[in-house]
Amino acid sequence: MKFSMGTLELEVHFIDRHFAALINRLAKIPSPELELAAKLVSNFRERGDVCVALRAITGSDASKIGGPDIPPLHSWVRKLRASGVVGKPGEFAPLILDENERLYLQRYWKYEDELARNLRARLREHPIRDFNRTELASNLAKLFPAQSDLQKVAAFVAATSRLCVISGAPGTGKTRTIVLICALLIALAGKRDLNFALAAPTGKAAARLKETIAQTRPLLRLPGAIDEKLPADASTIQRLLGAKGDSPHFRHDAKNPLVADVVIVDEASMIDLALLAKLFDAVPPDTRIILVGDKDQLASVEAGSAFRDICTPGFELGVSVPLAETFAECTGEELGGTSASEAPIHSVVVELRRNYRFTPETGIAELSNAVNQGDAESAIAILKKGGRICWRPTPSAKSFERELRERIFPRFEKFSTLTDPADALNQLAEFTVLCALRRGPFGAETVNRLLGRMLRETGSIEDDGPYHAGEPVIIVRNDYNVGLFNGDLGIVLPDATSSELRVFFRGEDGDVLNFAPGRLPAHEPAFALTVHKSQGSEFRDALLILPARDAPVLTRELLYTGVTRVRETVEVWAAENILRQTIERKIERNSGLRDRLWKKPAGS
Repeated sequence: MKFSMGTLELEVHFIDRHFAALINRLAKIPSPELELAAKLVSNFRERGDVCVALRAITGSDASKIGGPDIPPLHSWVRKLRASGVVGKPGEFAPLILDENERLYLQRYWKYEDELARNLRARLREHPIRDFNRTELASNLAKLFPAQSDLQKVAAFVAATSRLCVISGAPGTGKTRTIVLICALLIALAGKRDLNFALAAPTGKAAARLKETIAQTRPLLRLPGAIDEKLPADASTIQRLLGAKGDSPHFRHDAKNPLVADVVIVDEASMIDLALLAKLFDAVPPDTRIILVGDKDQLASVEAGSAFRDICTPGFELGVSVPLAETFAECTGEELGGTSASEAPIHSVVVELRRNYRFTPETGIAELSNAVNQGDAESAIAILKKGGRICWRPTPSAKSFERELRERIFPRFEKFSTLTDPADALNQLAEFTVLCALRRGPFGAETVNRLLGRMLRETGSIEDDGPYHAGEPVIIVRNDYNVGLFNGDLGIVLPDATSSELRVFFRGEDGDVLNFAPGRLPAHEPAFALTVHKSQGSEFRDALLILPARDAPVLTRELLYTGVTRVRETVEVWAAENILRQTIERKIERNSGLRDRLWKKPAGS
């Protein structure tokens, strides 16, 4: 059931209504107001919010979901407090209502509270004050020759704090910064060997981190004594913490913490609140933890946008004044672009701004910046200018298959004629189709079905089974036994010796692995990917398809993420009104984490 609540478009599901009925049955004093609040908190969590901000929706019309008009805030809060199932922060109750009238499911309030406490404790109780400034300045100068480089500032924070948060768009050198931070910490540790733990939210992101580090190391020409001590492996966060099957609990937690001196987590924007809270719970207070990601990318699929909350205070973020002063005292370098706040978190957050990947002539950096700023006029003007960014309206549903056959299928048709798996995998990384939606006439499932049918219709293969030579596939579930992970891209080709169809993937060390189709974990065709699935991947060129009708998932974050998956050219299929609405819509997930970290006074 869909309904509008002010500017909010919601779809109430079966589980929302039944959860609300259960809460009302458990209540000492049931009421329609309690049932409505429970229905909303269930619905909001499902769409990615950590809580419901009651103040923001007071006065909206809720009659369409079988509840009363939402009452004035004070009377609604009074009814909830009197129900017996809504507690204050720190109490044990099914629902928690904080002092700012944010309503949580108990466990999500606990995740947010534990993460906020862990973050603040690292800032307050475990600073590193005894570093040798002369030694630090000397090593920074060797590793970062450029003056006032923000990568150098990030490394300075990582060396002088137990917590470091680095945000940057694709191409700003985040992986290079990770390697140089490791080199700096190794140099400062002297003869003591450091235990590094590198992780990412998905197997694909972890493998890409490992691959990019391997590619970056030779370019830096570090001293042999340092280079040989650099970490070379990376894992998923779940594997690092010790996943227990389908259990939400991990082997490592506060009672059994990780053994590591430095924990570095890449693609942190993809981490949901629950997993990030469990990660911080398992990292000892004296261990450095470094979060690296892009705050402007799509948030996690599950509830929360914790990395964005940590990085974005609600004002233009520059280097904090205290950090700039400490950096200048150590290095003698003055930093510009500072911004003042009294929040301790500010001094450990660094945003990398210089882009090394996208040259001005590509227009991708220019377009992504306009999208990020919500500047639809500038973004559309850039798209209309052409060049390496092509734009045309989304075809009609009637002509969509024809357009795919004429303009897109030839890129995939050649796959069925390839015989060298390494060559095929290289070409697979050259181009992809990105869809905003999974389902619907312009969704990834439809594109995969149409392109797959075209491949079978070429006549070069027999249509006698579920797998066909030249078909790309994507793994959608981690399988540590097989060694394939969510997001891994492969291609179906005949085996050189037996001619039987095998599925080939790129291994962690760059070698080519092959599997019988029956051995694969859960997987799907991958002519087209959703933008969500493409996170952590990079392609030379891409086609980005937006649907002909507006949808809540169409946000500036989705468009930004899709556009920045490519290195050289991107073609966008979208109607101008849909583009405008997409750029003007920003993801706003309700949570209290940002207030706890950035507002004064800090939360409890």
